[in-house]
Amino acid sequence: MPEPIGMEYHVIDISGLELGSGAPFRFRWRLPGEEGSGDQDAALVESVGKLGVISPPILSGTGDSLDVVSGFRRISAAREAGLVSIASLVTDRDTSLAVWLESSIHGMPLSEMERITVAAKALAVSGGEASPLLPFLSAVFGRKITADLAGRLASLAGLGEDAREAVHEGRLSPGDLLQLGVHPGIDLEEAAGMLAGSGLSRSARREAVRGLLAIADRGEKAFGDFAAEYDPGVMPLDEAIQALTHPAMTGDAAFITRMIGEIELPPCASVRFPPNFEGGSCTVEIRIRGEDDLRISLSRLKEALEDGLFEEMLKVLRGQN
Repeated sequence: MPEPIGMEYHVIDISGLELGSGAPFRFRWRLPGEEGSGDQDAALVESVGKLGVISPPILSGTGDSLDVVSGFRRISAAREAGLVSIASLVTDRDTSLAVWLESSIHGMPLSEMERITVAAKALAVSGGEASPLLPFLSAVFGRKITADLAGRLASLAGLGEDAREAVHEGRLSPGDLLQLGVHPGIDLEEAAGMLAGSGLSRSARREAVRGLLAIADRGEKAFGDFAAEYDPGVMPLDEAIQALTHPAMTGDAAFITRMIGEIELPPCASVRFPPNFEGGSCTVEIRIRGEDDLRISLSRLKEALEDGLFEEMLKVLRGQN
């Protein structure tokens, strides 16, 4: 087999290679054999155990000073399968960054946290010079990446493990974190922890981010005070934010719920409230399952309109109560 230009084939003892998260070119969140690794990793270990490592990994350096550039999963799987040495390609350190970036683009799909790790480690290896990296990083993220955005994304790699795992699993959005990170009154680690454990949907999480920014705008210590008092066992995050930013909402919601009850709609009816009542609306949803549901609903709604119940609810929504 011909050797790729600038690379040499060697049989490498893999037992001493650094595969941990601190390795300069590692961006994968989990490797085969690590706690939390998945079915794909187990399948790779089984395949390597039967067939060996078919596609050689790429390393850089010389002698006993070798860094894994590409093939962390294959090497980890080989170790799990009991292999001690495997054929590898070795390149020089001057070309290792370009080789690594190409491999990050063409390998398995990356999570958002893995993309962020690529940005952080690429900047670290290049000495912080972002301009030459931008075409590669744009390909990695699938959108245009500027030097400023690359630096801001890379900064998220410094968050604690819980927050980074939440980004990896999709429970946190880098966009949400970047929004929060520009506010001087917000402790990003604290905010990330609250959002990661909230269990909110993506849209509800975005609303919570806006709420946290509104809280922080109240004063230098406002976010810190809220974070110190917040107890997820007492109240969900979105409700706790609303209770602080819109203190009348709890009472207003109870009032409207009571008014809806007075209309005596059939069980197929439900009411949905907006994130806040300022300029918002309240939606009454009725799922018609038969002629009786339609007849009763229309009759009750007509009576409520004539009795002025809707006007009272509209006053609440307009802040006129």
